[in-house]
Amino acid sequence: MIKLKALIFISISQFAMSQNGKVGVNTSTPTATLDIAGDARIRTIDSISTPPKYIVTSDENGVLQKVNINKLMGSNPDIIRKKTFAILSKNVPQLLASKGTDYNVIYDGSVTGINTDKLHLNNNKDRIYLPPNKAFKITGYIGVRGSTTSTSANTPGYVTSLFSTGGDAKPLVTTQGYTESSTEGFDDGGVTPPIVIVTTGPAGNGYVELKVRYGGISSGDAGYYVSGAPSRNSVGTYILVEEV
Repeated sequence: MIKLKALIFISISQFAMSQNGKVGVNTSTPTATLDIAGDARIRTIDSISTPPKYIVTSDENGVLQKVNINKLMGSNPDIIRKKTFAILSKNVPQLLASKGTDYNVIYDGSVTGINTDKLHLNNNKDRIYLPPNKAFKITGYIGVRGSTTSTSANTPGYVTSLFSTGGDAKPLVTTQGYTESSTEGFDDGGVTPPIVIVTTGPAGNGYVELKVRYGGISSGDAGYYVSGAPSRNSVGTYILVEEV
């Protein structure tokens, strides 16, 4: 009997109940309806075969709550609205001074979309820093001035383009782009846009740059222009950033 009483006492002594009805296990100061200082184990988990289905998750304080699994699906509108979708545009035409030389596209125009505050440009506005621990598909759209001056003309030539990454940004897929000059008197759009699918690590220093260079027998060696801001008469030059 003495051993039984001792066992009961030891078992009860690991529990605490506060005056506000909160119960603690291995803690004398419970902060929730049931506060367990240690691991909790559920021995039986029934399979849920019909919706709605829930999972158990915790907040930053360790408080458990059930969440409808549909709310965590990538197609859920609430999830989509928390992602970053942005268009970064050029403003003025950009000179590519030397044939066969890579230049970074400068994003001196507007930045539109949702959650664009998660993206950051360097001082030269030719490098885009991406938020950490994310995945993005980024597509470039290059407009060609088709001219060795900043005004539109139909001087034959082409621009090739390719994304590069740095910091802890890692490319999964990268394709080259190609834009041919227009035969008309206004800017021409891309024939093949460059694309990169990239992941970022935890450091927060991952970035992408869009490299462009010009070529062509008739384009000369005095420089070539890519287009500035998009308009109804030109596709212009911009990139589309999509968090996936």
